[in-house]
Amino acid sequence: MSKIVISIEYAGLQLQVAKNEQGEAVTPLKPISDLFGLRWEQQREKVTGSEHLRRFLGVCTLTLWGAGDQKREQTCILLSRVAAFLMSINPDLVRAKGNSSGADFLEQKLTEWADALHDYEELGMAVNLNHARNQDAIRRQREAFARMVGVKNQTASPADRQALTHIVQQMAGELGIPYQLDLNS
Repeated sequence: MSKIVISIEYAGLQLQVAKNEQGEAVTPLKPISDLFGLRWEQQREKVTGSEHLRRFLGVCTLTLWGAGDQKREQTCILLSRVAAFLMSINPDLVRAKGNSSGADFLEQKLTEWADALHDYEELGMAVNLNHARNQDAIRRQREAFARMVGVKNQTASPADRQALTHIVQQMAGELGIPYQLDLNS
């Protein structure tokens, strides 16, 4: 039997992802609870004891690979509702349990999401500036790569051209651009 586990980074957290019976992406809730130092049983009761939360969070139970290479039944929620679950956690309680970094992270995310929701309601859209900055940085890096290729191609000195070829190859690797090393050009 295959033991493939898919995980993604979500809001700075590493989450295991599976599919529920409807084919929707879900993630186990216990690792999220553990990450913030919350009592798992209390969190499980919170999400399963309320019809509204069960429906809203898409609570389901799946048998997934867990620690120790064992299959275990795990309470999961929709991946699209992780932010909603995190909004139900009080950062002061996380901090009181000795997890200051988790509480700081949670406060930062709750503020970011509240601001985004406000912008969506007021302006009809929200922009994640971190994504915008990342896309702008990628664009600038690719432009610099293109300029460096141009400089390399216009360089007359074979030694300089060879050195620039190595720099261009390194830049291409960092940007994930396939680039064939040609030391003769």
